[in-house]
Amino acid sequence: MEIELNKQRGTPPLRCRNRLLAVLRLAQQYAGLGNCPGRLHLVITTATTMTQLNEDFLGHQGLTDVLTFDLRTEEPVIEEDSEACAAEIYVSPDYAAKVCRSFGNSCSRELVLYMVHGMLHLAGEDDLEESSRQSMRVAESRVLTELERHYSLEGFLESPT
Repeated sequence: MEIELNKQRGTPPLRCRNRLLAVLRLAQQYAGLGNCPGRLHLVITTATTMTQLNEDFLGHQGLTDVLTFDLRTEEPVIEEDSEACAAEIYVSPDYAAKVCRSFGNSCSRELVLYMVHGMLHLAGEDDLEESSRQSMRVAESRVLTELERHYSLEGFLESPT
């Protein structure tokens, strides 16, 4: 999938965009999405938008960290149109700032974790049940470890105030 990174107005400034895109392309490979056709839209969004998406699409109340929308179908439409959107991943820097310290992460590393988590969902990982949750955590750890062998995961985002 071709990665398209978007940042909505009202989110913290994004720094080192080219390095972040390189990290995300590598994450895509490690997550097993390297040869998938179509575009992957990664959206850094506001708390308000994330809360609304969480309610509208999952029926959950409140802010969440990451939402993944797999738009691929059984039909080979995407293969014919490499520009078609295959998936969307929405991530919340506000949520990352709220919880990152409790997990021993920076806001930037936490946000990258959310993007990796979304990619792993697209690759077939799930985290609804305890057994699948453990598998997801192992996969997240594996991908983040590999990413950190090549890049720093720091400095992409100023912590939201």
